[in-house]
Amino acid sequence: MRKWLLWGVVAVAGIALPYILDDYQTFQIARVTTTALPIASLVLLTGWSGQVSAGQGALFGLGAYTCAIAIVSGGLPWPVAVLLAMVVGLAAGLLLGLPALRLSGMSLGLITLSLAVLFPLLLSRFKDLTGGPFGIQTPPVRTPAGIQLSSAQFLYLVTFVALAAVFALLALLCRGRTGRALDALRLQPAMARTTGVDTRRLSVLVVGMSGAVAALGGALNALVLQSVVPDAYAFTFSLALLTGAVIGGIRSWAGALVGAVFVVYVPQLVSDTVGDTLAGHWTQVGYALVLLLTLYFAPQGLAGLGSRITTKIGERRAHQNFAP
Repeated sequence: MRKWLLWGVVAVAGIALPYILDDYQTFQIARVTTTALPIASLVLLTGWSGQVSAGQGALFGLGAYTCAIAIVSGGLPWPVAVLLAMVVGLAAGLLLGLPALRLSGMSLGLITLSLAVLFPLLLSRFKDLTGGPFGIQTPPVRTPAGIQLSSAQFLYLVTFVALAAVFALLALLCRGRTGRALDALRLQPAMARTTGVDTRRLSVLVVGMSGAVAALGGALNALVLQSVVPDAYAFTFSLALLTGAVIGGIRSWAGALVGAVFVVYVPQLVSDTVGDTLAGHWTQVGYALVLLLTLYFAPQGLAGLGSRITTKIGERRAHQNFAP
């Protein structure tokens, strides 16, 4: 009950933010919500099913480019372009999952690693479609007539509703029978097969779903930034998403939001501190340092640490109330 109450408070706060913040701050928060989606896809894929991916940044970029090309070259409305990006992400995830079934061990991680390295190169190579190194500029999303919101406020609320819907659907998916099947797939795949779990089918479906969620985040991010460029989806971005998932909590939906805050704001903080010239190097150092500290002091992630602290405070208060 307390957890649902907390999520309700977060939802109300999330809806209220664009009415409190200015448009630039709202834009930054929209970046957080769109970045939380690929991290949530890692929570599902790695935290719940035990499959490792080093290429969520590429799937994120695939969704972004699909959306941008569909709007600019195809003339599609942005909601249709976002849905198309999800379909393409789902298909890409399924295609990635199929060859991994024929291999063993860290095969999916190696396949997605290759994808993450090759993806920016492919974007630059097919410049007639992708705009090459300069990318594609997307038109701004206009607020529908009759809604008294700025474009930044409206787009943030779209991303927030999408994030809330994905969190709710994934949380429901990971409960009950499906959740137990995912746990079995992660912990004991051989034993899961003996209990009737179709591990091959489940593995591929989870990879496909994670691809769709990551692509959704990329499509919405393209609308927020109004541009897509190959350098934004380099291999280092995939590593940043994986780092954010671990720091936030690899099995926590709230951790996906915490990790997104880390991924979005740490580079900006480092840039403000050491300047743009050294920002790239010191950002990677900051990622590594926080990751090591998290693994040592909070192996369940910062979201798990917060939950543990809250539980201990509650237990201490209960002990004081019942103490003689």
